Amino acid sequence: MKQKLIKILIPAAVIIAAVIIIIAAASAQTDKPIPLSKAELPEGAQVTLISHRGMSISAPENTIEAALKSAEAGYTHIEFDIRRTLDGVWVLMHDEDIKRTTNGKDEISLLTYKQILRHSIDSKDGYVAVPTLKMMLNTCANNKLTPVIEIKQSGTEYIKEMLNVVADNWNSECMFITFDREQAELIYSLLEDGVTTLYKSDVTVMWLTSELDKQTLETAKSNTDIGVSFNGNKAGTEKEIKAFTDAGISLAAWTVNKPKRLKELHSLGITTFTTDTIVYNEITDGED
Repeated sequence: MKQKLIKILIPAAVIIAAVIIIIAAASAQTDKPIPLSKAELPEGAQVTLISHRGMSISAPENTIEAALKSAEAGYTHIEFDIRRTLDGVWVLMHDEDIKRTTNGKDEISLLTYKQILRHSIDSKDGYVAVPTLKMMLNTCANNKLTPVIEIKQSGTEYIKEMLNVVADNWNSECMFITFDREQAELIYSLLEDGVTTLYKSDVTVMWLTSELDKQTLETAKSNTDIGVSFNGNKAGTEKEIKAFTDAGISLAAWTVNKPKRLKELHSLGITTFTTDTIVYNEITDGED
């Protein structure tokens, strides 16, 4: 009986191992840069690609290294996430806490920046510090990258403070994106009132949404100067896109990682895409 069971288990184990290897191989393939040419767009097509959290398939997300990799890959725009520390320093971090991306575990809002610096971002290159918003803006300036700043900090209490940090360290085109409609409205209002040295004409404000449904459309109509960036994998039918563009609302799509989907959306008039994988040019093995 035991021998029979062993004979059954061994092939099963081999099959499971093979499946795991296949899945890992498929995953690895999707973690490589994909040239925009794979989308087979019409000649002369205009597209803006935004690297998602920096070029996070080549470096840890939301780091200076990820920004440098973005520049090397030919990106002109870089998206990164910001949160405020206990002592008022704006840092790059997607999650509420530092557990997923560092060797620490506490919430950003409960830590000073000095405390955060005691922990390293997970990296094969040893200690990597969590960068500040100011550091990233300086990196963008030195590498001709347009910052696309996603505000992860909830509420509106510190929005004016954040805008002043950006204004003190940036004097060109930039974009603010947020899932919080109230934040988007406040940013637009503060820019219009001239409370910072940022020029309104240089700043794009986008409201992030998952859907392009009727409720989202009605909300977006309240201020059509605020664009809408939608989940390019869940929304974006021809009818939906037409409803928003007919209302005078500019659209962008996140996070579009497949050339086929980019081509579909581009054919419907979308030209700005946040992506983890698609790059302007072919990257050789020696460059990534």
